[in-house]
Amino acid sequence: MSTTSINAKNKYMLWAISGGRCQYRGCNEILHTDILTKRNFNKSYIAHIVADVPGGPRGCATRSPLLADDIKNLMLLCDAHHRLIDKDDVNGNPESLLLEMKAEHENRIANACNISPDKQSHIVTLNSNIGTHTPNIHYSIISQSLLPDYYPAVASNIDLGTVNTLNKDCDTNFWNIEEANLQQRFDRLLFPLLNSGEIKHISLFGFGPIPILIKLGTLLNDITSVDVRQKRRSPDTWNFDDDIETIYNFPPTSNVKRQVALKIELSDNIADERITSILSDDVSIYSLNIDHPNNDFVKSRKQIIDFGNKMKEAFREIKRTHGQDTVLNIFPAMPISLAVQLGRVWMPKADLSMKIFDQNLALGGFVEALEIKHC
Repeated sequence: MSTTSINAKNKYMLWAISGGRCQYRGCNEILHTDILTKRNFNKSYIAHIVADVPGGPRGCATRSPLLADDIKNLMLLCDAHHRLIDKDDVNGNPESLLLEMKAEHENRIANACNISPDKQSHIVTLNSNIGTHTPNIHYSIISQSLLPDYYPAVASNIDLGTVNTLNKDCDTNFWNIEEANLQQRFDRLLFPLLNSGEIKHISLFGFGPIPILIKLGTLLNDITSVDVRQKRRSPDTWNFDDDIETIYNFPPTSNVKRQVALKIELSDNIADERITSILSDDVSIYSLNIDHPNNDFVKSRKQIIDFGNKMKEAFREIKRTHGQDTVLNIFPAMPISLAVQLGRVWMPKADLSMKIFDQNLALGGFVEALEIKHC
């Protein structure tokens, strides 16, 4: 048991550098507020890493007296982890491990406090069923992926999805219902905040059918400052790597016909026959592609930005060749972040109207999902 009276200066300093939270790795419990009643009181313990007496946990005849009131040797802990390190699992919590935990926690608090006020970001999510799969985006996970570039403006996310809907993508009115739901939730939950200027920056985490993500992109457009995130499979993360160069190809075509289709072949290749079986042979087929399509290639912001630039080029070239009144039929095989980016760079007054198709095995292949009309 500790016999040292910690001086007031070190107590205040420890509270400050710990952010008033438990410093045990993975805990982070707030130590000034009861989670149930929300009443404010001090429920913290100041623990010694090296005990202040030689016979205590991790104690040392020489170092214990020297470190007894040294802030480098003190941790702010909750009751459970104070008991754990000093009684129940002393051997499992050696000095070196506790020093690592203390340093990690204090560095994290310092990094959070160093973020400029203009780096606050509102987290917007879109959770929608993908076929029979129901996604679940946890705020606690995605909020951590913002740091150190941004930090959450509020301690919750704005969700525009309808994750628990009974509608399935093989239902007759599925796309009409999903589009209407998205528009209603956008108008009610997000547009007023954008219109008032309360939201300056959005971190967008989407998980849903590609046509709905494209539609969301058109609602956000490229005027709003949006950091579009990509869920990666390996490793399992929403974080970005440093800039990665991806070459997006958009070869021209001299085969000008009555209808126009654009294959977006980024996650997989799309055979022309899958398009002509729907639109007939009287169709000019363009392709925006990469050399080795796969569904987990987006790992950096640069890849998303570069795709948007190539998409703008494709929109301009197709309009120049086929005229303003042509409807562009889009057949996408693409990652979720790039679907949003496609919608964001589409300009309603300048670009062609679009029909977005969706692959549906239950319905035998590509089916028309949404039509997005220009002004």
